Amino acid sequence: MKEQNSRNKLFRLNGIGFFYILVIVAILAWMTYGSLQGVLGMLSYIFIGLLNAYPWIIPFIGIPLGILNLLGIIGPDMFELTGSLAYVDPSWMVILWYVVIIVLSIIVNVLLTVLTILKIVKLRRKKTSPTKNYALINCTIIDGNKDSEPISEGVILIQNTTESDDGVSGRIIGIGRESTITIPSDYKKIDLKGMFVLPGLINAHCHLTGSGKPTFLVKLSDKWLYRIIRILDTPLGRILLKRMMKKNALNALHAGVTTMKTMSDPIYMDLEVRDEINEGNIIGPRLLCSGKGICVTGGHGGAMAYLADSVPEIRKAVRKNLREKVDFIKILSTGGVMDAERVGEAGRPQMTIEEIETACIEAHRGNLLIASHCESTEGIEEALKGGVDSIEHGAEIKDSQIQLFKNNSRSLRGYTYLVPTISAGMGLASLPKEETKITAVKQQNAVLIEEGMIKGLQKAYKEGIRIGVGTDASVPYSLHYHLWKELMYFIRYTGMSNQEAIYYATKNNAELLGIEEETGSIEEGKFADLIVVNTNPLESIDALATIEHVFIKGYFIQNPKIKAVKGLKDFEPILL
Repeated sequence: MKEQNSRNKLFRLNGIGFFYILVIVAILAWMTYGSLQGVLGMLSYIFIGLLNAYPWIIPFIGIPLGILNLLGIIGPDMFELTGSLAYVDPSWMVILWYVVIIVLSIIVNVLLTVLTILKIVKLRRKKTSPTKNYALINCTIIDGNKDSEPISEGVILIQNTTESDDGVSGRIIGIGRESTITIPSDYKKIDLKGMFVLPGLINAHCHLTGSGKPTFLVKLSDKWLYRIIRILDTPLGRILLKRMMKKNALNALHAGVTTMKTMSDPIYMDLEVRDEINEGNIIGPRLLCSGKGICVTGGHGGAMAYLADSVPEIRKAVRKNLREKVDFIKILSTGGVMDAERVGEAGRPQMTIEEIETACIEAHRGNLLIASHCESTEGIEEALKGGVDSIEHGAEIKDSQIQLFKNNSRSLRGYTYLVPTISAGMGLASLPKEETKITAVKQQNAVLIEEGMIKGLQKAYKEGIRIGVGTDASVPYSLHYHLWKELMYFIRYTGMSNQEAIYYATKNNAELLGIEEETGSIEEGKFADLIVVNTNPLESIDALATIEHVFIKGYFIQNPKIKAVKGLKDFEPILL
């Protein structure tokens, strides 16, 4: 709160400084021109000049003018208008005025900014670090392994105040039955009264830019989406976007999702949220972020991705993401439901095999995994041959592709995962188009893609292909607090047990993300990323819909609260 107040003070100080600058300009203009019209003209000229050269000092004026400029209502003629109002000819005097005011503005605002930032840095502390050691007692422990027996009358010791050998606190140092564990005297006991403790859930495919509530954005063309991204990539736009992304991340955490893999969010704001969480400035789930995805011109997800149309451009785009310190690379090698214009066109291959290969080589050279958006059997074939480490969404899998999944010499680890995201299209495929407001073509494509993803999941489970769990949360009707529904779909369409489904969303997903040494199961030495539920999820998976407590790296969230999206209709899963 203090940090936010300091930021608000920064804007107030900048406003005061700018006001004094305008007063000085007005006095000088009166002395020069001797008329009110001349003063107003010069102020207008300087005002527009400042917007052009240094817009962040007056965002509430700059953004509306920016929108008007995007709409084509104002343009370069505005500068000619302000020049004529002040009776100023294009001479050295104009340049002098412009330079003096810009330099003066920069000096004043830089000084005020430095002073305020120093205060922000002084106030910033890692307030989110846990300060107590905990002993969870009287609970049943489901540790996240596929075949482990639950531990009744269990105890889990979480060490927070004394740092471990690697200098990191928040780890599990003891687990077992109460009769076998000695609880140190400085540990606070939390009696869970017979409730069930599981590893925190991991969402291996999601976006932070939306809540899952359908909006008008799904109907916009790429042209308008690009304009919206341009508006978001302004000082005020970035603040609002980051605030929304933090809110979605926190909502997921309160639903028991302690790790999220974000897949192509615009202007690298996911990385900024990740860093704030890692630095301990805010509470949130562990984030692994792709930054901007990579696609071809006119391709799926283009508004939020780098556009690359050749091998050199693909290589450059991957290297740009490496420079930004992303956690993995995402490419979009096929089309999707929302950009297809004809029935059956969704999932059409868009990248060439050479482009996919180049992206994989560059990602692997940087020791990063690479994920590919694929929604067709042909697209899967090309992505596997290119060397991707995970197929996102998927489609029906051919018999000849099974071994490519299991033994992929071009991938970083020698195999490729399938992350089916059944939740991604279920709402659009199940609900009538009058409810979803999409076209008949998009609805038919949604059904085709959804059926393909389900068939891909079924084949992968049957043949022993590695499977990840992700929801594509933020797309219409896929909510950040409904990861448990993805597990319900897994159980429904494959016949796997509840314990297997939990394993896929915890320990298995940690292995997919390459963080199995840190989280994913309840084991000594791993972080205390835990959730507590009141009823047994091994008997009913919807027990995960109501989370009683959450631990993230040992930090205790006692009464998590989910902010539900309102106004959405329930729907039944499609039948195959």
